[in-house]
Amino acid sequence: MADRIIIVGAGTMGQSIGRLFASHGWAVHAVDPTEAAREGFAVTVTGATASANLDGAGQADLALECVPEDLSLKQQVLAFLEAAVPEGAPILSNTSGLTLEEMSKGMRHPERAVITHFFNPGDVIPAVEVVAAKDAPEGLCEKVMTLLRGLERRPVRLDHAPPGFVANRIQHAIMRECLHLVDQGVASPAEIDEIVQWSVGVRMALSGPFRQRDLNGLGTHLSIAEYLYPDLCDRHDPSATLADLVRRGHLGKRSGKGFYDWPEGGDAEAGAKDEALRRVIALARDSAD
Repeated sequence: MADRIIIVGAGTMGQSIGRLFASHGWAVHAVDPTEAAREGFAVTVTGATASANLDGAGQADLALECVPEDLSLKQQVLAFLEAAVPEGAPILSNTSGLTLEEMSKGMRHPERAVITHFFNPGDVIPAVEVVAAKDAPEGLCEKVMTLLRGLERRPVRLDHAPPGFVANRIQHAIMRECLHLVDQGVASPAEIDEIVQWSVGVRMALSGPFRQRDLNGLGTHLSIAEYLYPDLCDRHDPSATLADLVRRGHLGKRSGKGFYDWPEGGDAEAGAKDEALRRVIALARDSAD
């Protein structure tokens, strides 16, 4: 009999993580109060079942919460899931920034909770940030790491978790500077996309920032850092450009407009993008071997 996982939250991330587990032989059950989300999950995740509430989830070998970043909601879900999986089994959270200590407060055994921060789409992007409780049972985190490697992911355990972990901190630092350049009239969003995609972007697919600095030379990096750092954006509030777009309801692809216009029927483009990502990842893996 196949191992079974309960995934609470059948939205975009829940579906992609469900596809990942299903593609490796797991039986997948989704829990979501929204009928459209459950239907979407059943369509995109092979052999998946779904229920509208946790009472209908049954028992499983593993559970993962993938609900919105609402602390009280995550606390309720994690506490409920303790009874849905065997004693001692890890209970996973796909939070992208909340702390493990806060989310697990309602659990009888909070040491069982482990953050596994997947990146969208979870069945394509290999990296997973992993954070375990300080008093986690011996071997629990390594069990999760082994599980993720078996799913062909590349997990990295963080000794502690600052807000946003690692990837989101770096991503937002990059976006802060990009938005600053737009606000200053240096270049348009499309022009900045062109520069970043075909310079930093293609290089980062084959090597991380520290390896790239070694290749460029640390002396050169230091010389540039000494004159450039004082001029980089250091604001502590969001960009006016970003705030104005959100205020006007321009939320990106989901609303049809953001920095770009997004006509309806973009699902084929998203599928093509996922396939392109798979090819880039394959090249990166070949380069690393």
